[in-house]
Amino acid sequence: MITFAKFKDKILSLVNLFSWDIGIDLGTNNTLVYLKGRGIIIDEPTMIARQKKKRWTGLSAPKSKDIKPVAYGLKAKMMWNREPKQIEVISPIKNGIISDLEGLESLMSYYLKLVYEVPSRYPKIFKPNVIVGVPSFINQVQKRAIRSVMMSAGARRVTLIEEVILAAIGVNLPTDAAGGLVIVDIGGGKTEVSVISMGGVVVGKGIKSAGLELDNALMNYIRLKYGLLIGPNTAEKLKIGEEENGLIRGRDLETGLPKSIKIVPGEVEEAVAMELNKIIKLISSVLDETPPELMDDILKKGILLVGNGAKIKGLAGMIEAETKICTRVVTEPGLAVIKGCGLLVENKNLLKQVKLVSILK
Repeated sequence: MITFAKFKDKILSLVNLFSWDIGIDLGTNNTLVYLKGRGIIIDEPTMIARQKKKRWTGLSAPKSKDIKPVAYGLKAKMMWNREPKQIEVISPIKNGIISDLEGLESLMSYYLKLVYEVPSRYPKIFKPNVIVGVPSFINQVQKRAIRSVMMSAGARRVTLIEEVILAAIGVNLPTDAAGGLVIVDIGGGKTEVSVISMGGVVVGKGIKSAGLELDNALMNYIRLKYGLLIGPNTAEKLKIGEEENGLIRGRDLETGLPKSIKIVPGEVEEAVAMELNKIIKLISSVLDETPPELMDDILKKGILLVGNGAKIKGLAGMIEAETKICTRVVTEPGLAVIKGCGLLVENKNLLKQVKLVSILK
């Protein structure tokens, strides 16, 4: 005799054949999408270019639905600070929190449409199941906002999981063991430091000092020392070492004319030192609140750095010198969260074992 539970499972299995399972790392700087059976198919900046909204209200004000996006992702970022007056380039997420609901909904709708253009054995006629990584410090209102955006963009079911848990899964750490793990996630708009045990966060804190703050610190340093105004794209390339020989170009504040200067590596470290010290103090603060029973495991396993901000040279050494705990950067730190999403998408049993932030049905 077939019970109702078994019948329900069979129906869900049948429905899943005709829909996608998707994992999304919704970052301030980059959005990554993992598709079941296909891997990471989208790795684009979280940016959108659209017509500027007119800031008046009343009968003569334009309807927001009439404002059509011009570009998404990498194309939008290439227009950043180069766009004409009637176009604005925005990032709908700031410091891990949604700042523009309409912009994010438009961006997610675009990416989900791209997903459904991927050929498959069975026609995908149902809406997808989506797993989304979220910061551990957001509140219930912000979680509902993410759920609302994803549902409006075309998701059937949304599961929210803390990014630090996903990062731990992505680097193959045992999250179900009763032992402490320290994960430092340095992203574009926020830095999270969490102690993980039994698949949940024991102690966790976050600050806004991250990739964008480091870029701003570098821009301010060059403006004050050399009188040269550079853009955020140039600062980002200089920070991660993409500029050849440290040669950068910008506008001279004194003459208003283009000017080139050469930056040595030591100056980059000097410019971002204050922001890095904030991250180190945050780690010390979290360790200070960690239960003493977990300290033995933390000393054995060390501190793991994930996120694109973990690639900053010398950061691991600075943290290790301050905390006296072995600190290392994981392989491909920027992909740790999306890899964790991928493992949960591919393995339903593992998903059941993970401590969820919330399951939104």
